Amino acid sequence: MKKSNILASLALAVGLMPSAFAGVEIAPYVSIKSTKSVTPGKNNSEKESIKQRQEYGIRASVGFWRLFKTQLSVGQSKSTTTHKTAEAVDEYGEVDFSKDFNMDTSDPENIMKLTETQRVAKFSLILDPSFSIFIARLKVGVTARQRIIEKEETGRIAEKLNEDPTYKPNSGVGLGIRFTPNMYFMAEYELYHYKFPKAEPFERELSVSYNVSI
Repeated sequence: MKKSNILASLALAVGLMPSAFAGVEIAPYVSIKSTKSVTPGKNNSEKESIKQRQEYGIRASVGFWRLFKTQLSVGQSKSTTTHKTAEAVDEYGEVDFSKDFNMDTSDPENIMKLTETQRVAKFSLILDPSFSIFIARLKVGVTARQRIIEKEETGRIAEKLNEDPTYKPNSGVGLGIRFTPNMYFMAEYELYHYKFPKAEPFERELSVSYNVSI
């Protein structure tokens, strides 16, 4: 290949880079997650409850062609709840508290306290079409989650359960508004499909973030 052709090819590649690579974004976020759980009630009835937890973290994304992004986020949440030992049910259906903690259920009125820490990492593919100063968002990805659960029960030794990480799909939509070419605010509604391939149940998450391009 002639030297002039090589130089022309390099010039073309360099010329395409700014339009193909839209930059790196850093975004602190906060979210509210909610899940539904069913606990046994009196007379063979069932009681439905909704549990919420607040998560904090940071997201980093790399954009391509000003429309597509890959995003990695890490976050952590911590929640504390109290239950009667006979009514304690894991909302995800992953932990059998009675068996895994060897709970004393002889007294149904006995109270225990559960403190759960969740460490979450997500990798997502994002489509971000813009309309004037507004941004729409579609995303799909994989969530890695580790649960650390500590139990305190009257008259018994405190116990701690470290669950192995799980890997499940997530999906979501979002809407944002751009303040400057390098800064925008985004609100997102996401679903964590922890019973995949079943469509339901799933965990809902509403998050807000402030994104800065560098």
